[in-house]
Amino acid sequence: MEYRIQIASDVIRDGLGLELINATNQVCAEVFRCDSDNTLKISLFAEDLPFVQVENLVLIARTELVRYEDGTPLPSAIPLQSS
Repeated sequence: MEYRIQIASDVIRDGLGLELINATNQVCAEVFRCDSDNTLKISLFAEDLPFVQVENLVLIARTELVRYEDGTPLPSAIPLQSS
Protein backbone atom coordinates (compact mmCIF):
# COMPACT_ATOMS: atom_id res chain seq x y z
CA MET A 1 0.00 0.00 0.00
CA GLU A 2 1.19 3.50 -0.75
CA TYR A 3 1.37 6.22 1.88
CA ARG A 4 1.95 9.96 1.85
CA ILE A 5 2.65 12.51 4.56
CA GLN A 6 0.98 15.86 5.07
CA ILE A 7 1.18 18.66 7.62
CA ALA A 8 -2.08 19.75 9.23
CA SER A 9 -2.70 22.70 11.51
CA ASP A 10 -5.22 22.09 14.30
CA VAL A 11 -6.59 25.25 15.91
CA ILE A 12 -8.84 23.35 18.32
CA ARG A 13 -5.98 21.25 19.76
CA ASP A 14 -3.58 24.21 19.41
CA GLY A 15 -0.84 22.59 17.43
CA LEU A 16 0.54 21.10 14.27
CA GLY A 17 0.29 17.50 13.12
CA LEU A 18 2.28 15.46 10.65
CA GLU A 19 -0.08 12.82 9.28
CA LEU A 20 0.53 9.50 7.54
CA ILE A 21 -2.20 9.08 4.90
CA ASN A 22 -2.96 5.81 3.07
CA ALA A 23 -4.08 5.31 -0.54
CA THR A 24 -7.76 5.73 0.44
CA ASN A 25 -7.00 9.11 2.11
CA GLN A 26 -7.43 7.84 5.67
CA VAL A 27 -5.17 9.20 8.42
CA CYS A 28 -3.32 6.13 9.73
CA ALA A 29 -0.90 7.81 12.15
CA GLU A 30 -0.01 11.26 13.40
CA VAL A 31 2.83 12.97 15.22
CA PHE A 32 1.26 15.97 16.97
CA ARG A 33 3.09 19.00 18.34
CA CYS A 34 0.86 20.60 20.98
CA ASP A 35 1.78 24.26 21.42
CA SER A 36 -0.40 24.84 24.50
CA ASP A 37 1.61 22.49 26.73
CA ASN A 38 4.76 21.87 24.62
CA THR A 39 4.23 18.14 24.20
CA LEU A 40 4.94 15.87 21.26
CA LYS A 41 2.82 12.75 20.82
CA ILE A 42 2.30 9.99 18.29
CA SER A 43 -1.06 8.33 17.62
CA LEU A 44 -1.67 5.25 15.51
CA PHE A 45 -5.16 4.97 14.01
CA ALA A 46 -4.68 1.76 12.01
CA GLU A 47 -3.38 -1.71 12.80
CA ASP A 48 -0.46 -3.42 11.13
CA LEU A 49 1.22 -0.30 9.79
CA PRO A 50 4.57 -0.97 8.14
CA PHE A 51 7.34 -0.14 10.61
CA VAL A 52 9.32 1.79 7.99
CA GLN A 53 6.35 4.09 7.34
CA VAL A 54 5.95 4.94 11.04
CA GLU A 55 9.70 5.34 11.44
CA ASN A 56 9.80 7.68 8.43
CA LEU A 57 6.89 9.71 9.86
CA VAL A 58 8.78 10.20 13.14
CA LEU A 59 12.03 11.13 11.40
CA ILE A 60 10.29 13.67 9.17
CA ALA A 61 8.46 15.10 12.21
CA ARG A 62 11.84 15.86 13.81
CA THR A 63 12.76 18.06 10.85
CA GLU A 64 9.35 19.55 10.00
CA LEU A 65 7.95 20.28 13.49
CA VAL A 66 11.21 21.88 14.63
CA ARG A 67 9.99 24.18 17.42
CA TYR A 68 6.90 24.87 19.46
CA GLU A 69 5.06 28.10 18.72
CA ASP A 70 6.83 29.88 21.62
CA GLY A 71 10.25 29.02 20.15
CA THR A 72 11.07 26.14 22.49
CA PRO A 73 12.83 23.31 20.62
CA LEU A 74 11.35 19.82 20.49
CA PRO A 75 12.65 17.39 23.12
CA SER A 76 15.97 15.78 22.24
CA ALA A 77 16.03 12.27 20.89
CA ILE A 78 17.05 9.55 23.32
CA PRO A 79 20.53 8.29 22.39
CA LEU A 80 20.66 4.72 21.08
CA GLN A 81 22.15 2.25 23.52
CA SER A 82 24.10 -0.78 22.43
CA SER A 83 23.85 -4.00 24.40
